[in-house]
Amino acid sequence: MATHRVFSAKMLQKLKTPLTDAHVTPQLVFNEAKQKSYWRPPQLSLRQQNDLRKACLQEGVDPMTLRLPAAPAAKPLRYKPNKLEKHERNREERQATIRKNLEKMPLTIKAWKAEKLKELTKKKTSLPF
Repeated sequence: MATHRVFSAKMLQKLKTPLTDAHVTPQLVFNEAKQKSYWRPPQLSLRQQNDLRKACLQEGVDPMTLRLPAAPAAKPLRYKPNKLEKHERNREERQATIRKNLEKMPLTIKAWKAEKLKELTKKKTSLPF
């Protein structure tokens, strides 16, 4: 815990008695009159449980002795790149296609020149005048 907190006397009083399962976990309760079951929420919310855990650590009491569940592990931060603009997002792919096309360019030019020669020969007449 980064800072020293001042907990109320009521909160510190809760540290002296162990908690029951109903305090920290939801309970499945069967209603005899309606013949149905439902979930009863825990008596202490997750925020209150975390406050109790912090009070335990501050007072030097092990939170497991109060039957508090273990603190959840910290999740790793998600790396999400910036959205950028469309031309910036597509830049690498576009540069790769340009490089590939430049490598093929001499063959493309030769094919184009050959095609133009064929068209010119078709237009020429066989007559000598």
